[in-house]
Amino acid sequence: MHLIIAEKNISANRIAQILAGNEKVRAKKDGSVSTYSFDTKTVVGLKGHVVEVDFEPGYTNWRSETHTPRTLIDAGIVKKPTEKKIVNLIQKLSRKADLVTIATDYDTEGELIGKEAYELVRAVNPNVRINRARFSAITPAEIRTAFENLTDLDFDLAAAGEARQTVDLMWGAALTRFISLAARRGGKNILSVGRVQSPTLAMIVEREREIESFVPQTYWMLSLETEKDGVTIEARHTAGRFTDHEAALAAEAGTKEPLVVTDVKEGQKNDRAPTPFDTTTFIVAASRLGLSAANAMRLAEDLYMNGYISYPRTDNTVYPKSLNLNAILNTLKGGGFDKDVAWVQQNRRPVPTRGKKESTDHPPIHPTGSATREALGQDRWKVYELVVRRFLATLSPDAKWATTRCTFDASGEPYKATGGRLLYAGWRRIYPYSEAKENILPVLAPGERLPIKKVNLEEKETQPPARYSQSRLIQVMEELGLGTKSTRHEVIGKLVSRRYVEGNPLRPTLVGRAVIDALDNHAETITEPEMTRTLEEHMQLIKQSRRSRDDVVTESREMLHRVFDKLEAHKSEIGTEIMEQTAEEHTLGPCPACGHDLRIRHIGVSQFIGCTGYPECRFNISLPGSTWGKAIRVEATCPEHNLSHVRLIRKGARPWDIGCPLCSHIASNVEALRMMPSMTDDLMQRLHAHHIYTVSEIAGMQPEDLAKAVDVEKKEAAELAREAEDALEVLRRRSELRKFVRKIVPPRKGRSHAKIIRNLLEQGIGDIHALSLADVAAIKKAGIPEATGTELLDAARGLCNERALREAGVPAVSLKKYQAGGVATPDDFCYLPIPYLASKTGINPETVHKHVDLVCRHLGRPAPQKISRTVFERGRKELLEVPGLGEATVDRLYLAGIYDAATLRVADPEKVSSITGIPKARLRDYIGHLK
Repeated sequence: MHLIIAEKNISANRIAQILAGNEKVRAKKDGSVSTYSFDTKTVVGLKGHVVEVDFEPGYTNWRSETHTPRTLIDAGIVKKPTEKKIVNLIQKLSRKADLVTIATDYDTEGELIGKEAYELVRAVNPNVRINRARFSAITPAEIRTAFENLTDLDFDLAAAGEARQTVDLMWGAALTRFISLAARRGGKNILSVGRVQSPTLAMIVEREREIESFVPQTYWMLSLETEKDGVTIEARHTAGRFTDHEAALAAEAGTKEPLVVTDVKEGQKNDRAPTPFDTTTFIVAASRLGLSAANAMRLAEDLYMNGYISYPRTDNTVYPKSLNLNAILNTLKGGGFDKDVAWVQQNRRPVPTRGKKESTDHPPIHPTGSATREALGQDRWKVYELVVRRFLATLSPDAKWATTRCTFDASGEPYKATGGRLLYAGWRRIYPYSEAKENILPVLAPGERLPIKKVNLEEKETQPPARYSQSRLIQVMEELGLGTKSTRHEVIGKLVSRRYVEGNPLRPTLVGRAVIDALDNHAETITEPEMTRTLEEHMQLIKQSRRSRDDVVTESREMLHRVFDKLEAHKSEIGTEIMEQTAEEHTLGPCPACGHDLRIRHIGVSQFIGCTGYPECRFNISLPGSTWGKAIRVEATCPEHNLSHVRLIRKGARPWDIGCPLCSHIASNVEALRMMPSMTDDLMQRLHAHHIYTVSEIAGMQPEDLAKAVDVEKKEAAELAREAEDALEVLRRRSELRKFVRKIVPPRKGRSHAKIIRNLLEQGIGDIHALSLADVAAIKKAGIPEATGTELLDAARGLCNERALREAGVPAVSLKKYQAGGVATPDDFCYLPIPYLASKTGINPETVHKHVDLVCRHLGRPAPQKISRTVFERGRKELLEVPGLGEATVDRLYLAGIYDAATLRVADPEKVSSITGIPKARLRDYIGHLK
C-alpha cells in the first residue's frame, strides 16, 4: 500500500481526487478520521500538528518551590499526541504501507508537521521507504508534477521549525509563569509573555506613549482660489508651512491682484503596475477591504486548500521562470474575468513586475483555478477577486499621467498649483483597489492674468504619529525581523485575545501597558526586537545547514538565563508595578452612593460591579454571567455618571456593549418599578436620587428607612415595600417562565427567546401556570411552531399538576409512582376510584385514600369513602373467584369503582360497560353468577 499523508483533511480529499483521475475514490471513516483510497493508494489528512512539545512530567505546579519558573529554561522537552485518533490511524496504516509520501505544505511549519508524521511512521515501520511531495498549489498540474518528482524531507528546514517550537515554549512558559506569579494573577487572568509577542506589544505601547507625550505645534497654510473658463484652481503658497504667524499674516496681506501666471511646465510620468503579492503585501491589501490579518489569512488558506489560489505563506515577490503565466490566464477564462483576461492578453507588458524579495520555496500568491461568486460566497470571493486582479495587474502595462505644474505671482507673493490627468489607465483598468484621482487644470500660459476669488489662511496643528493598524504592524514586524510570514498575524491575534490590545487601529489596554512598563523597567531585553531578530536569523542558518538546532536552543537558554538574572532581582517591584496599574483595568469610576471606586468583580462564572467601600457601602450593579462574555472596561465614559462603559467579550461571538453600567442598570429596572401601582415619575426620581434603583432594594428596606429616603409616611413606605414584594414575585415567575421556555424551545434564526417571551406577555401569559391554561393558537401566535407548542403546553401542564399535588401534600416518592401509573392531575385523584389508583400504582389503598383526602381538601371537594387494605385484598379474591373473570378484567372493573363481590352484584351493567369497555352481556353473566 502507498500511504500519502496530507496536512489537513480537505487537502487529503483534493489530492486523492486529483491523483485518482477517472478512478473512483473510496471515502470512509476510521473512527472519526476520514481516509480516501483508490488503486493501492490511501490518502489521510492530519490536523496540522498532531503532536506538541511540552515539558517532561513534574512541571505543572506553578507554585512549586522546586520547579520555579527559571527551571523551565533547562527542563527536558517531550513530544505528546494532541490528536490521538489521527496518530493511531497513521500508525495503523503505516504498518501495512510499503511506501509513504509526506504531502504537507512546503514551508518551515509544513516540513515540521511532515517530520512529525515521518517519526510516527518510523516508530511502527522502521524500514518503509518515505519520500516527500512539494507543491505550491493544490491543482491537478502542480500535484501531478509533485508526485512525478518526489524528493526527500528537508530535515534542516524541519529542525529550524523544531528549534522555534522549543525556544517559544521555553520563553513563553518561563516568562509567563514568572510574571503571572509576581503579579498574583492565575487561572484565566494569567499574564502571557512571549519571545515575539512582547517586542510587538512593546511597539504598540511605545507608539501610545509617543501619542500621549506629543506636543502639537501650530502652523499656518496659505492658499488662494482663482478660475479660468469656469474652472476653479486652487494654488498654495510656495512657502508651504508657515511656523511664524506674523509672516503668514504678512503673506496673506501681500496676496493681491494681479495674479500672473509666471511659468507652466507640462510632462508625463509612468505609474508603475503593482508587484506580485507576498504574504505581507497581501495582508496590507486585504486590510483595505476591511479584513483583519487573521481573517484574511484564514480565507486565503481555505482558497488554497480548495485549489483556487497558490500557497499564501510566501516571501517571494518575483514570479519564477517555471511558473506558466499563460496557463494561469487560460485557467481564468470562461468566468467573471473574461473581459479583463482578454484585455491583459492583448496589452500584456513584456515582463511581469517584480518586487524586491525573491525566494525559491514558493512563488508569489496567484490564482490557480477558476471560481464564481456563487460558489465561494461573499468573503472568500472578496479575497479571490483581490488575488486575481493583483495577478492580472502585474501583467498589465503601466498607467500614464499627464502632469502640469504652474507658478503664479500675486503682487510679489509666489504660489503654485499642480494638476494630473490620466492619459492611459493601464493596470488601473483591472485593479480598482487604488484610486486614480485626477486634478485637471485648464490650459494656462505664462503672462496670463487671473482674478483672485478667495484667499485662505488656515491654522493647523501637527498631528501625533498614527496608531498601528494590523497590516502596518505586520509590515514593521517584517522590517524588524519579528516572527515569520506564517506567524505574524497569529501574534497580533494573541495580543487581541489576551486583552493586551484593542481596537483598530491597535491601542494597548491598561494590562498590556502594565506588563510592558514593568519589563521595560527591569528586563528591557524581552521588549526589544534585537534578541528576537538574532534568534530568527540563527534559525535561518539552521535551514542552510550552517547552525544546528541544539546549538541555537542552547544559545537561547543562555539568553533567557541572563533575562532571569534581572527579573528575579526585581520580582517584588515588577509584581507591585503590574498590580498597581492593572487594578485600574477593572475600575469604572466613582460609586454614586459613597464616592469610592466601583470595580468589576469576577467570581467563578458570576460577575458584578461592586464598591471598594464594601462592607460599609453595599452598592452594586449586577451583570450577566460570564457565559455571556467576560466584562471589561472600555474607553468611553458616561457624561452623566462619570463611569467607564462596560463590554462583554466572548470568543467566537460579537462583543455585547452594555454602555454605562449605571444607565443600563436604571433602564433595565424601570419596567419593574412601573409594576408597583403607587410608582410615579416623581417617586422614581426621589428613589434614584438616593441610589435606590430596583424593586428588590425597596422590598428589602425597613419602612422607616424607606420613608426617610423618599420623604413619605411610614405607612406609605410599608405599602411601597409590599408592592415591591408583589412585583418581585411577578418577576420571579416571569424569570421561571423564561428558563422553562428556553429549556424546551430551541432558538432559531428570527425566533429569539426574548421575542417569544415578549409575545407571550402581550397575550397575558406571564408565568408557567398561565402557560398551562393557554391553547395552541396562543402559542403559535407567540412564534412557536405547533409541534413544539404542543410539547411546551404538555410540559407546562405536567409541571403545574405536579406542583399542585405537592402543595396538597402528596409525597415526592409516591408522586413518582402515580405519574408512572398515568395518574398525573389533581382531578385524577378526585374522580378516579381508590381501588383503581391502588392497582395502577401498587400503593396501599389506605395510603391512597390519605393522599386523595389531601388533594380533595386542597381543592375543596368531598373525599371518597376509605377502603382498608384487608377489604381491598379480600374483594379482589372474591372477584377472581367469579367464573370467567381474570386479572385484567378485575383491573378494568376498578375503574368503575367495583372492588369486591358486593359492589359487582349491585352494579349497573350499562353504566359499567360505558366506563370500562367490558361488554354488557359479559357483565350480566358475571353478576348472574353472584346471584
